[in-house]
Amino acid sequence: MKKEYNLKNLRVKRRGILSALQAPEPVGNKVRITISLDQDVLDYFKAEATNPGALPYQTQINQVLRRLIDKSRRTSCDDVEELKAGLLHDAIFIRKLAKALDRRQTDK
Repeated sequence: MKKEYNLKNLRVKRRGILSALQAPEPVGNKVRITISLDQDVLDYFKAEATNPGALPYQTQINQVLRRLIDKSRRTSCDDVEELKAGLLHDAIFIRKLAKALDRRQTDK
């Protein structure tokens, strides 16, 4: 870390203090890409970005995608267990499974 910084060369982005408080911890480096979005999706995020203290629309889109990924990672195991429990109490599923197993036994 430098002992002194040249503040004249410091570049400040257009984000207010509220935006900095709302921003999550950075996970990795940002990568510039070209992406096609539906116009209504883009309009929504651009409109949200005009609210006082709001984050830029690209950051908002990134946050929504990150939350979706995090939710997917957290709930996938829970969903499987819930599905198993549901199927074990589903009489129609049990009957169809029994018929399929019976057919398999008779085919051998």
